[in-house]
Amino acid sequence: MRFSNLATTLFAVGSVNAFVVQQPQNNHHAPSSQSPAGSSASALMMASSNNNDDAASGPFAAFRNVAATAALAAAIWSGPNAVVGPSMTGTSHLPEGITSAVVANAKEMASGSGSRVNKDPESLLRYGLPIDNKEVRQLQPIIEEIRQDISTKRKAAALDGARKAKGFLKGKATEKMTKACREPTKCSAIIDEMVADIEPLEGALSASQDAGRGSEQERKAQDDAYAAQDALQKKLTDLEEQMVPKGYVTPVPDDYADLPQLRGRATVEMVLKKADGGPFDIEGTNYPQAKMKMIIDGYTGE
Repeated sequence: MRFSNLATTLFAVGSVNAFVVQQPQNNHHAPSSQSPAGSSASALMMASSNNNDDAASGPFAAFRNVAATAALAAAIWSGPNAVVGPSMTGTSHLPEGITSAVVANAKEMASGSGSRVNKDPESLLRYGLPIDNKEVRQLQPIIEEIRQDISTKRKAAALDGARKAKGFLKGKATEKMTKACREPTKCSAIIDEMVADIEPLEGALSASQDAGRGSEQERKAQDDAYAAQDALQKKLTDLEEQMVPKGYVTPVPDDYADLPQLRGRATVEMVLKKADGGPFDIEGTNYPQAKMKMIIDGYTGE
């Protein structure tokens, strides 16, 4: 990634909150400074949070919209096609195993138009990984759509998605996914954990179906479903990052080889304070500072 275009390659990441006023429940992972290629799991996952995506208003709504838009803009600007780097006459920048068809397909899945626009920053980061495995790219939307169905209370669809994901993870595709990993045994363990994570997800979704609409029982079941899906999604990230080729480095044209380069992904945390030292007033509660965490993507940045 060339640092001259750094502004276009920032991914603001949180489950839906990129801008997080200090709240203990949002601190799931400690920040990491920089991740080399193939070991960026902590960078991608550190800003995930178990928020209720169906909340359409509130003090963080504007920040959520900004985060999603920033991630999407960065993905469309430098999306998965940037994995191959700028073209140069007589020089191929396609890494071994990463074909133009793979790149084009990932870009299509990471973008869209109208209501089809992918606004999930974590999803966009997953699609930005330089991997070549058809099976895991088929599994990814199945798992991600479960969260969308939970947020819109399409309970039957969410439950069907969970069952479909379980069947996929227990099917023939598993062998092809593990073979694509740097450490197949580690991926086998991740897949087993993902299958185990689906059980509480199915239980929570079934409980949500049985609960009365608008009841406390339904709300608790929804929260439990979000938590279970979030755990499943994090394992998906681990699985995909295991598929990044060992020693992979995004190709950089010779003209820019002498500039600083980010290999992999890094997490940057910004602490915001008011000039007058005043607090941030959020619904009557004062906070001395606000924090923003961003993922800088060295895989797809240009």
